[in-house]
Amino acid sequence: MSKLSWVPLVACIALTGCSSAPVVLNYAPSSTMSIKGAQKVGEFDYLPAKNGKIKPNQIRNTAIGNAEFDKNVEQIFHQALFTESRFVGITTDADKPLLHGSINDFLIDDLGFSIDWTLDVTYIVDAPEGDKPCYSQSKTVNKHTAKFVNPFGTLNEVMKLNIEEVFKDPAFVACIAPAKA
Repeated sequence: MSKLSWVPLVACIALTGCSSAPVVLNYAPSSTMSIKGAQKVGEFDYLPAKNGKIKPNQIRNTAIGNAEFDKNVEQIFHQALFTESRFVGITTDADKPLLHGSINDFLIDDLGFSIDWTLDVTYIVDAPEGDKPCYSQSKTVNKHTAKFVNPFGTLNEVMKLNIEEVFKDPAFVACIAPAKA
């Protein structure tokens, strides 16, 4: 077999890494924060998918190929927020207040020699009474990494950092804080 006949075989093996099969992502909570409060984690609409720009189980990226997961992005984020909330000490089996919102953007800018990660989420906490929310804020996290890092660890980290941004907000904490007797 000549050296040239190995080129197609190597190309096939290399391109197998670009498979479009959905990836399984298991979120692991890792915050070191501690918060007292109660909330019910509701739905988070994934706006890029709702607007028809991408599939519901896909994170936008700029390089060739798609970042597709076995679950929809809103399900992955819901589970991340739920587990991170429990991990920091927030009671999550409460009926009220309801924490919900929208994932405005989730971008992996992986064109080039590094990766820029962006996650923009609007968090809304419904008021116990009335039409106006107790809390409504958008939190955006940007993270810059080298090209060949652990993408699953970085996805977890980006979601955790975004969730921690809302946990650090005193206005949010006041909405979920236990009532004083």
